Order: sequence, then C-alpha cells, then structure tokens
Amino acid sequence: MKKILNSVFIVFLLGAAQGCSRKVPELPALCRLETYAFNPASVLAGRITAVPAGLLEHFRREDKKTDYSAYEPTVADRVLVMKYLRLLPPVYEKILTERCVGIYFISGLIGNGVTSWVIGPGEKVYFYIVLNPAVFKAGLSETLTGREKSCFIPVKGWDIRVDAGTKYKGLLYALFHEATHGLDYAAGITPCPDDSMPALYAPEVHVSGAFFFKTWAEFSKPRKRNDFHGRDKITFYGLGGGPRLDMKEAVPLYMGLSGSGFVSLYGARSWVEDLADLSTFAVLTGKLGQPYRILVQDPGGMNMLEPMSGRAGARAAEALEYIKELDNRAALK
Repeated sequence: MKKILNSVFIVFLLGAAQGCSRKVPELPALCRLETYAFNPASVLAGRITAVPAGLLEHFRREDKKTDYSAYEPTVADRVLVMKYLRLLPPVYEKILTERCVGIYFISGLIGNGVTSWVIGPGEKVYFYIVLNPAVFKAGLSETLTGREKSCFIPVKGWDIRVDAGTKYKGLLYALFHEATHGLDYAAGITPCPDDSMPALYAPEVHVSGAFFFKTWAEFSKPRKRNDFHGRDKITFYGLGGGPRLDMKEAVPLYMGLSGSGFVSLYGARSWVEDLADLSTFAVLTGKLGQPYRILVQDPGGMNMLEPMSGRAGARAAEALEYIKELDNRAALK
C-alpha cells in the first residue's frame, strides 16, 4: 500500500508535478531524510524498529486512529524479517540497505503495511516501510483471507478464503509487497511509482519499458480490455466508503479478474499495486512452491480461482525479471 498524503499536501505536490519548473519544492519534514536517524553505513537489521514518534502522530492524524501505538519488534521478529527478506531476489536487500530509512511497526494499523517516499541530498529517493505487527502472529493464508473478505459485505451462506499454504506468516506477504514499492521508489520499475510524487523526484527511466502500458492506460485506469465489471467498486479494510460489494457479487467479480491479467483484486487498483502483487505471488508460487487459490463458498458449493494459472502468471514472471534487472543498473535515482 502507498501512503496517501494529506489533501493539502497532495494539492501542492500535484501542482509541482504538473509545472514546468524544476525548482526544488519545499517538502514537509516527514518527507525529508534529515528527519530520520538514517545511517547509510548501518546494517539493515538495525533499522527494524518501532515507528518514530513524529511519524506515529502523522499516521494517527491521517487515519483518524488515536489508538495507534508503536510496537517494538522482538529479536525473533527482526530475525524473521531478515529471513523472509532473503527469500526475495538479492537486489531487494541491496536496495533496502542503501535506501530504506527504516522498517517500522504500528499496532492497530489499518491493513498490513504502508510504504512512502523520503527525499535525501541530491534529490535521491529513499523510503520507509510501516508494517502491522499482527502479521507476525497471523498465518499467510489468514492474512490474505482477511484482506480479501474486507472487500465484501457479508452474506449468510457465503464465504471467501485464500489458500496460500501453511508454511509462512502473514509477514511474508506484507514484507514482499511493501519492499517492492520501496524498490519502485528508489529504482524506477513502473512508469510512475507514486501519483503524488513531484516529477522532479521520479526516476527518469523505468526498467519495465512498455510492460505496464500494455495493461494500463493511466496510473489507476486499466485499458478497456483489462478492465472488468465491479473493479471500480473494490475497496479494502473499510477505506473508500467500503465495503461496496455484496458477497453475492464475488463469483462474477473473480471471473472478471481471471480474464484481466491481474493477479489479485488488490493489484487491479493501480500499476504500482499490480507490480507489488505480481512480484510477491511470483516468488510465493515459484521459488517457494506455495499455492495461491481463492475459494468462494456459496449455497450451491465451492468455486475456486487460481490466478497464477492464467495470464497473470506470465505477467508475474515478467515483472519479477524487471526487478532482477535492477542488479545490472550502475546507479539508483
């Protein structure tokens, strides 16, 4: 998930992005590297910590959640984060070591995680990741099921479940997904890593070429052939006025998803979420050999969708190759 900045700041950023001048805009403190205790020589594991007080207050205001609290990860938590990170292609740890100012935790956070950009000297783009510590306790299938069910208004006799195996914790999904957003900010994989980022800071070249333009007309608007009925009503975790879909609409919705080329409902939101879920499920089902099935129980029986068996599987493999190509780039933005 990308962090949605406050509305006043969005207006400012969009104005900067649409203007002709390359004058460096004045950024709020939380978007500047000097706000954070970032030491580029430090080991990444040392940056896995509780959220800084100022950032916690920002999230409380933005999400209107006064009960958010900082969570201090245990030694075992930190070990698990690094263990899971090293299941990804090595370029992830390389770029996170160079550009991730911190992997933080907020108890009660809406959703599983958030990633946002931070600007350092020379207009370099850094980022932080915030995770919900609930992903340490919940299994991966439980975490993905919770996300999926949040799209729908419950209906008696209907249920939805995601089967992603029993081997991993929900942390695996949250970390893989958010770390991919971080790579996109720092190195430029999609054509635009954030529609609220001033153009000055966006990578001048993205490694994926025309890949996303084959599926997306704009940042969050799919091409007509990739769109499907009900996609514009998809919401998660009660955000955006949701849920706005009755669970009885699930079967036709997933039928539309299966022909769209998207690997998940979440990935159908924008090209950045598309990238993050494509790469995550490519590693999960490929290297790690785990299932990814969406099961819809209705009064008539069970309906099953395996998104990676269709066009999404080929797209996921290609997206992951673009990420691996980052290792060959001489320098990051």
